[in-house]
Amino acid sequence: MRCGKARLIEIRNFEDFSIDPAENMTVLTGKNGTGKTNIIESIYFASVGKSFRTSNDEELIRLNKEEGTILLDFSVRGVTHEIKIKLSRNKGKKILINETATKKRELMGMFRTVLFTPDDLQLIKGAPQNRRRFIDLEISQVSPRYYEEILRYGRAVQQRNAAFKEARFHGFTADVDVWDMQIAKGASYIVKKRMETIGKINEIVFSMESLLTDEKENILIKYRKSGNQEERFDEEWYLEKLALSREEDSRFCHTSIGPHRDDLIFIMNGNDISSYGSQGQQRTAILSVKLAELEFVKKETGEYPLLLLDDVGSELDKERREALFSYLIKKEIHVKLSKKDKHFVEAYLFYSVLFCLKQGLWDENGMKGKMFQVIIFY
Repeated sequence: MRCGKARLIEIRNFEDFSIDPAENMTVLTGKNGTGKTNIIESIYFASVGKSFRTSNDEELIRLNKEEGTILLDFSVRGVTHEIKIKLSRNKGKKILINETATKKRELMGMFRTVLFTPDDLQLIKGAPQNRRRFIDLEISQVSPRYYEEILRYGRAVQQRNAAFKEARFHGFTADVDVWDMQIAKGASYIVKKRMETIGKINEIVFSMESLLTDEKENILIKYRKSGNQEERFDEEWYLEKLALSREEDSRFCHTSIGPHRDDLIFIMNGNDISSYGSQGQQRTAILSVKLAELEFVKKETGEYPLLLLDDVGSELDKERREALFSYLIKKEIHVKLSKKDKHFVEAYLFYSVLFCLKQGLWDENGMKGKMFQVIIFY
């Protein structure tokens, strides 16, 4: 999979901006505020239909403009496609693939990406929903059925909770049997798929962490089910647990059992990294997981996804940065990276084509900025 030309029209700080990456690495530099992360955000948006920085699509539209457009060409197995996303303050979002209107769920998995940003530290330190979102997005990009099941499961949980609220308001007992059956069926599939995926990632992540830390650390991801840690996750088990929790669930008008309550635990050298790992170790662990995702997607689909790395240089020490790039250079991975380290970028320009940004435009003066980020396509 290759990312071709990207064009941003009235997006963030760009009036009409295009980038056409070379076949090898493309390094994009520029001072803070010139729009480097905006490019990463836009390309990620074209991949999954949403931003990693905001839940409000309108924020991507340039100030004082009513509409904005993201266009991106990509090729899969030699066939080129175009994604067009039109954002409007009044009409919402419209997604087109090859000029055909498409729903967000049909976009998922067309143009695959793996993203690393400084905020990914929340995967370890943040709420469980961050970790659930991480694993669900990864599986959805390689399994259309999984994405459909996640949506269907979420609607069933909402309906069950709404039935409890209505019954409590009117003073009768809620009949949620039909929702329990839908939830149990969806939960069984979702948890099985999550555990299978984590197993596959665990087969890879150990070597990724060893590479970045010179074999000083190892990482393992564990899945923690809500309710208890019984090995069962079949429909009958979920039906039983939902029945046992129904009285309490009706009192609080929620659903306490199911994959929407599950969590992931990151273990480093046998210990929970959220409690015992330093911030540097936590960031390295997350990056190792992201690299493992690359290999997972490659094994599942036959092609590497686009890797988006935002400000990765400031998150790793010299040895780990060198280990990371030595790995990427040897792989046929399409990489976007942004960071703030001029000398580090210059060391890799041998493999690269250099462009420089200045206030949303190309800057002929190149690398004169003291602080910058880069984007690398490999």
